[in-house]
Amino acid sequence: MKFMQFATAALLLLAAACSDDKASSSSSGSRGSSSSSGSSSDNDKPKDNSAPRDEPVKTERGYSESKQPESASADGTEIVADKQYQAGERLKVSSLGFSYVVPEKAISVFATNGSAINIGEVGGNMLTLIVARTGVTEAEARDMISQPYDIGGGDMLKLTSEITKEGDRLSAAMASAKITGYVQMLIGKSTGVAIMSIGLPGSEDACKEYSAKLADSVKFATPAGEKQRKEHEAGLMGKRAKVFKFKAAKDYSWSSETNKDWHFGSDHTYEYTYKNTNSSSGDAGSYAADNDANHAGTWRIELTLNYPALILRTNQGRIYTHTLTVVKGFLNIDGQEASLGASDRKK
Repeated sequence: MKFMQFATAALLLLAAACSDDKASSSSSGSRGSSSSSGSSSDNDKPKDNSAPRDEPVKTERGYSESKQPESASADGTEIVADKQYQAGERLKVSSLGFSYVVPEKAISVFATNGSAINIGEVGGNMLTLIVARTGVTEAEARDMISQPYDIGGGDMLKLTSEITKEGDRLSAAMASAKITGYVQMLIGKSTGVAIMSIGLPGSEDACKEYSAKLADSVKFATPAGEKQRKEHEAGLMGKRAKVFKFKAAKDYSWSSETNKDWHFGSDHTYEYTYKNTNSSSGDAGSYAADNDANHAGTWRIELTLNYPALILRTNQGRIYTHTLTVVKGFLNIDGQEASLGASDRKK
C-alpha cells in the first residue's frame, strides 16, 4: 500500500530526539578529516534555533514529579532486533527501563541499529514509532517532540497544535503535506518514552486514539543500563574531544577548515568551542574569514534505543544532543571521527 512507502523514512523521524544536535544543524555523518573537492561552505556551525527554557541550568536527570510507577525491573519479553512480535505481547527494553503491549491487529519490530521501535497495523494504514531515552526532563521532552522532521521530498512533519500537558504526559498533533499524526510523550522518573502514530490525511482522530492507547500500556522500571551509562560518563571526564575537518579545491583556490572541541569536566561542566576558517583566492584577489561559536554549561550521557547520547545544556538553558559511537576503535560524535585526549581546561 502507498502509505507504507513512508515507513523507512518514518523510522528516522524521531531519531533527532536522541541523535541530532537540537540547536545546531544536522551532521552529514561523514568520516575522515580531509576532502579534495566540494563546496567551501560549512554547515556544522551551531545555530541557536531553540528558545531558552525556564528550567534552570542543572545536572538533575529525569522527572522527579512524575506519577508514573517505577518497578525494580521491567515486565515482559526482552525485545530482540529484527524479530517480529505479535499483538498482545508485552515487550520490554530493560536497559532503558520501560515496556509496552503490542496493540490488537498489529506487529512490532525493532531494526538493528534502529532509532525507533516500529509498530504497524496488519492490513491498516497506520504506522507507530516508539522512541525512548533515559534521564529526560520536562524541558527536554518538550524539545524532543517539538522538532520538525524531514520525511523526504521536501516534506516536513511539524506540530500543528500547542503541546498539551496532563500530569506527566505531553501530547500534540502533527502533519505534513502527505501524512498526519499525533505524538504522546510519557515522562517517567528515569526515562522518557515518545509514541508517534502517523497515517493518511483525515486520520487525525484515529492517530490520537491509537497513540494514547499505546501510551496507556507503557510501564516503567529502574533502567538496567545505569552502570553502563555511568561508565560512558567516566570515560569522558577530564577529557577533550576534537573533530577536525579540512576541505579544499583541487587547485586550492579555496579551502575550509573546521575545528570543534568539547572539554568535559568531572563536575559535569563543559566548554565547547567551534572555529571555521574559509579562504579563497582568484583574479579579484584573496580573502579569509573566520566564524567562531562557543558555549558552556553542564553535560551528561544518556542511553537511547541504539547509541549513547551526549546531552549538553548551556548556561542559557539551550539543549544540544549528540550521538556517540565507536567505529574501528575511534570515538565518533554525530558520525564524525573525534580524537580524545586530556583536557587543558577541565579536570
